[in-house]
Amino acid sequence: MATGARGPRDDVQQGGNDSQEARNLEADIQQLRDDIARLKDHLMQVGNRSMSRARRAAWEQADQLRDSAEELQDDVIEAVREKPLTALALAAGAGFLLAMMMRR
Repeated sequence: MATGARGPRDDVQQGGNDSQEARNLEADIQQLRDDIARLKDHLMQVGNRSMSRARRAAWEQADQLRDSAEELQDDVIEAVREKPLTALALAAGAGFLLAMMMRR
């Protein structure tokens, strides 16, 4: 019958298993470090691409807004040239309303 007694060979074999397990654990830890480094690099690349796309979209929107503002400015200039008295009356009325609101 087998008992719980261990001999010297069992200790040597167990010591060999422990060192093999330690090497395996170290290899697993190194593999995890490598995987984390690759994941970090991948996430940085994805983030940089997303930021580039967002920056490009923002510049396009700013250009469109600038174009719209220039068109509006041209329309206002044209309207003032066509009807200067109406433009003057509107400006005076807007000034009067602002003065009334600021007074209170």
